[in-house]
Amino acid sequence: IIQLGASEGASIPMDLYFYAEAEGVINPDAAQTLSFIDASMARLTAEKAVSFDGASLDSIRGLLQSSDATWAVEIPLGELSVITEPVASAPVAAEAAEPEAGFESKLLSLGLPGWLALSFLGGLILNIMPCVLPVLSLKVFSLLKHTGQSREQSILHGATYSIGVIASFLILAGVLFGLRAFGQQVGWGFQLQSPGFIVLLSAVFFLFGLNLMGVFEIGSSLVGADTGVAQRSDLAGSFGMGVLAAVVGAPCMGPMVASVSGIAIQADVGTGLLIFATMGAGLASPFMVLAVFPKMAAYLPKPGLWMESVKQFMGFLLMAAVVFLLWVAGGLGGTEAMLAIAVLLLFLAIAAWIYGRWAAPVRSKQSQWMARLVALALIAGGGAYGLKKAEASFVSYTGATEVAEGEQWGPWSRDAVDEALSAGKPVFVDFTATWCLICQVNKKVALRTEETTELFATYDVVALEADWTRRDAAITEELEAFGRAGVPLYVIYDPDGGTTVLPQSLTNGIVRKALEKALNKLFTPNLKPS
Repeated sequence: IIQLGASEGASIPMDLYFYAEAEGVINPDAAQTLSFIDASMARLTAEKAVSFDGASLDSIRGLLQSSDATWAVEIPLGELSVITEPVASAPVAAEAAEPEAGFESKLLSLGLPGWLALSFLGGLILNIMPCVLPVLSLKVFSLLKHTGQSREQSILHGATYSIGVIASFLILAGVLFGLRAFGQQVGWGFQLQSPGFIVLLSAVFFLFGLNLMGVFEIGSSLVGADTGVAQRSDLAGSFGMGVLAAVVGAPCMGPMVASVSGIAIQADVGTGLLIFATMGAGLASPFMVLAVFPKMAAYLPKPGLWMESVKQFMGFLLMAAVVFLLWVAGGLGGTEAMLAIAVLLLFLAIAAWIYGRWAAPVRSKQSQWMARLVALALIAGGGAYGLKKAEASFVSYTGATEVAEGEQWGPWSRDAVDEALSAGKPVFVDFTATWCLICQVNKKVALRTEETTELFATYDVVALEADWTRRDAAITEELEAFGRAGVPLYVIYDPDGGTTVLPQSLTNGIVRKALEKALNKLFTPNLKPS
């Protein structure tokens, strides 16, 4: 992959091709793909020769050529390379993709300092993403609970929460880099492609929800103000909330996250870990600010009896998250996976009821121990059943492989894109996943609407869906070709070889404008004056 950067006022030619100086490096029979990040940045992807392993080379020298210019380039192996000054005539201007965000592009062009700033801002924005809200609600409740505590305790809770977030981001990133080192084609958000992870997260959210609704209690009342608990066990709670926020927030590709996470997984491991840690710091920063400046918490509502109602309402928010995870499980393993998790949740509900009724402090010691043992047995048995059945259903589930008659959207494949382009038809690809909430919102408001359906029919656009709900190496490679580590990603291919990357948040107007601009050079020459 060669990263191309145009200087201010210049554009990147659309017909670039890389010629390696040595033979047996690049496959001469394979097509080379030019994908635009924005108007001034693009990546050229070339296929290496079958016999090439790069063992004896530190870099690859060659020529990057367009119809009007030639560049001498030297590409360090394992890294992205930026083109040097042209050795022939200056390159001609060419139409590039619509930029996603000028501010984002400027930060990306600054190198590592800009990447870190972008990752921090992206992590900060994750706090308002729908996938983080259920856990965020718990942390807000925790802040209300501890209003009035000392500054030292406030900072300790904020730091513990932040450590939980950042440590979780580092662990997830470390697992990601480890899997990729062993040849696994995975991207950011890989954990939500695992049925076992979905089962575990569903169980955790369900139990938290039951706890908030009052089915059972752990420790002192949430309405109370026990300073002993505030100083000890609730630190573990703050750390746990940080872990949960990171786990559910990490795969959210909010604004600014997609591009910088794509850079992170293609950079060296040290740089990648630093970027993801900074993203975690951004996610944790609002609570850390409240901890360092506790006077700001004075603007929060005062603690009182009303908190019991708020606590129970937040339990319903977590139950809504469980419903969403059940839907995600259906995308991974069909109705069998959903049924397995539903049975597990039934076991958990019975365990929580037994624990809450017979393990309360007013009960005898014998009753408390018996209730705990029975509840633990139900949780272990239900968990084993749910995990086993969900994973089995995932292996056997094939999903919908046929396109219904009259359905405009078909399944993505490289062959499907090439076939449509060869026939002279533009292609719109929706890189999506069931567990990506932004993706689902964009489908409802922009992509699966009557207006967009008519627009695609008017321009004879082939609409393809690249479903990344389950692990798919081909989709992962395609995402990386566009500098992305996860979904959503929306790309328009035109038969002339150009590509346009759309913003992450879509409207019907954005889709129409991007499509008409991308296809303008195709249809304008055929227009005749009236």
